[in-house]
Amino acid sequence: MRLLRFLSYLLAASWLGMATTGAWAQPRRVLHVSLYPYIPEPEAAALVLKQGFERLHPDVIVDITFNPNYYDPKPAAKGVLYEDADIHEIDVIFMRDFLAAHRLQPPRIGGLDPLEPLAAQAATYDGVIWAVPQWMCTDFLIYRSDKTTLAGNPSLAALEATLGTEHGLLLDMSGQAQLGELYLSRLLSSGDETPDATLAHGAAPPDPATIARFRRILALEPAGLGRNPAYGGIESFYARQFARRTGSAFVGYSEMTHEVLDETASSCLQRDRCVTADQIRVTAFPFADGKLRPAVWVDMFAIDAKVHGQTLSDARDFIRYAVSLPTYRSLLIPQPGGTPRYLLPTTRAALEDAELQHAAPLYPQFRAIIEHGVVVTTPHLNAALHEAATRLDLALPKVH
Repeated sequence: MRLLRFLSYLLAASWLGMATTGAWAQPRRVLHVSLYPYIPEPEAAALVLKQGFERLHPDVIVDITFNPNYYDPKPAAKGVLYEDADIHEIDVIFMRDFLAAHRLQPPRIGGLDPLEPLAAQAATYDGVIWAVPQWMCTDFLIYRSDKTTLAGNPSLAALEATLGTEHGLLLDMSGQAQLGELYLSRLLSSGDETPDATLAHGAAPPDPATIARFRRILALEPAGLGRNPAYGGIESFYARQFARRTGSAFVGYSEMTHEVLDETASSCLQRDRCVTADQIRVTAFPFADGKLRPAVWVDMFAIDAKVHGQTLSDARDFIRYAVSLPTYRSLLIPQPGGTPRYLLPTTRAALEDAELQHAAPLYPQFRAIIEHGVVVTTPHLNAALHEAATRLDLALPKVH
């Protein structure tokens, strides 16, 4: 409700501005945009997109919403597969489901910056580009350089030697979504089959070697962490514990670095000696030894199949604006004293931009790792991963 009120105030402010400037003579068109909700400070990001686009297109009102039931598969819950919008921001996990339901049309937007190869792959099916990627993510191993050395592609044995004695690893291993992602990266890193074949007929039951590996990983965590669903339900919990030196390393998306730095900047006292930006380094997480193929997730703008006419033109203009380099800078470079979001953009121009790298110097490290990942677009992937996670959950201790 707080978010709905926030967006209502924005709309009311836009109308008030029209009334005070005499702009009522030209009715404004409304473009309905559903944004991916799980990023740092999503409301502020939405405001940047809304205000920036409306300044360039004063005849358009951007009505931005966040779907509170985004991943819910039940039609009654109106998750992302069942929402009503002109533009959907789709997690690649749902791409084939959207296409099977004939919900999308090719965006056909010219003038875009070249994409990273994995981002382009995520948006393409049967040779047709169906969406325009905005963000990429995978599970990185983020660690304290003042405490441990984990450069390169460490093995699980190396983690055990480095983090085992102090139980210094922080990783959420509770909940279907998280376990499903970890399991998929394990499958991709330990097998040689093509990505879609990995889960073509649903996720295979976890094999003994996989269960043993996850048990070894869990043993690296502090007592009481890892399998506690109460902590796993707080998305930033492990990153903020890392900031407070509960562990020497944690596993998470690049944007979790924002949570680390925000905890240090906003909640730590000098005596807490929280982790600082210059102490943070990034490497790959060993889902399997000797191979680096983590699952890569891509969030993409897609245009609903029903959109046509002037609304279609507005939708194309909005997407072009949202993934332009100036907009990436607006979203990712903080105000003085602020904390970078550390979301991974999908264009080469943004990833190689000197201004972005100056504001967030870990970007080259994140990029070097994610380039080795794999995008999976199997139909019903969300359901398959939940099924696999249920089996893996039963094989792991409930309390660590």
